Amino acid sequence: MIHYFLNPPKWDWDWSGAVYSNYPELKSKLANIPDKAARRKIEYAFFKEVFQKEQLQLEKRSHYFQREWNNKNDELMAALSKVVEQDWREDDLRICARVSLNPICPRYLKQITFDVFYKQKPKSMMHTSIHEIFHFIYFKKWKKVFPKSREEEFDFPHLTWKLSEIVPEIVLNDKRIQKVFKYHFVSYPEYEKALLDGKPLLLYFQNFYDTRADFADFLRKSWKFVKNHEIEINAI
Repeated sequence: MIHYFLNPPKWDWDWSGAVYSNYPELKSKLANIPDKAARRKIEYAFFKEVFQKEQLQLEKRSHYFQREWNNKNDELMAALSKVVEQDWREDDLRICARVSLNPICPRYLKQITFDVFYKQKPKSMMHTSIHEIFHFIYFKKWKKVFPKSREEEFDFPHLTWKLSEIVPEIVLNDKRIQKVFKYHFVSYPEYEKALLDGKPLLLYFQNFYDTRADFADFLRKSWKFVKNHEIEINAI
């Protein structure tokens, strides 16, 4: 995944800056090397060395974060369930958070797994985890509301994925979640800054949330909106 973020296809967002800002010495190693196979070899050797150097720190951060998470786990999982109006099934209850060298923190829906960056402070690890765990329960609900959805559409670059990354700021700032973990959640900066017909994009979704009959109603209204404005949202 780090290799992908360092070498994105032209149609994807470029996350390489986030990697280089945390590993500046890697940028010079990859300068003027266009061949992807050669770049992958350099990247692998670099991160293998980083891992060997930082392994004890990774383990230490992992154990510390687990203790911090345990203090909030039951309340947070219950709050997310209430907000999304979706119960956790027994086979959903084991979620794997990997304390990782990857600063981008991707999530993997099928494996119910996500990454948190080992250099993050504990509170940042917490809000990253809440954001990613929200995706797991969000898509459980989504499949109930839209049973004909295809799971490949839950990832970039599909419109379903884009909506799932727009709404966390709206949903995770719900007072029921804030009561358990006080933190102002935000969406991607691209969506934060986006305007539609002169109004902030996120304002439309906040209105859908504030006037929802239930969470399914919020999803239906939001999905109808992004489909009606697919060209504008895909241009972001």
